[in-house]
Amino acid sequence: SKGLAVLTDTRIKKIAIASPKAAPYGRQVVNALKSAHLYSAVQEKLVYGESIAQVNQFVMTRAADIGFTAKSVVMAANMQGKGRWIQVDPQAYTPIAQGVVILKHAGDSISARKFYDFLFSSQARAIFQKNGYVDAAP
Repeated sequence: SKGLAVLTDTRIKKIAIASPKAAPYGRQVVNALKSAHLYSAVQEKLVYGESIAQVNQFVMTRAADIGFTAKSVVMAANMQGKGRWIQVDPQAYTPIAQGVVILKHAGDSISARKFYDFLFSSQARAIFQKNGYVDAAP
């Protein structure tokens, strides 16, 4: 209910984020914290994971009190009922674009092309949305 302001609570000692130097998610967390005018207030509490996976490990093992992860992680079936989460205001950061390519040396180019095409289907779009991904396709 407090939103990101909860990060300033004195009971929160460690906030896990992905390394802003190595991970796009980390850079966008810093942007969101700055947008909320909280970065300087919580900077000393930040602990850095090499990736979202390591941030998740910090949170799940309680090595950190709280952490920033991908929405798809908290929406996963195996995470239902574990902890609480809030969505960061999408206006506070730049969305992270995901991409897909078919390598020219794909072993089975027909299967690769079918999978590629599936990723842009309405069925895949529904799966992405169910798992917290926003459709930014033109």
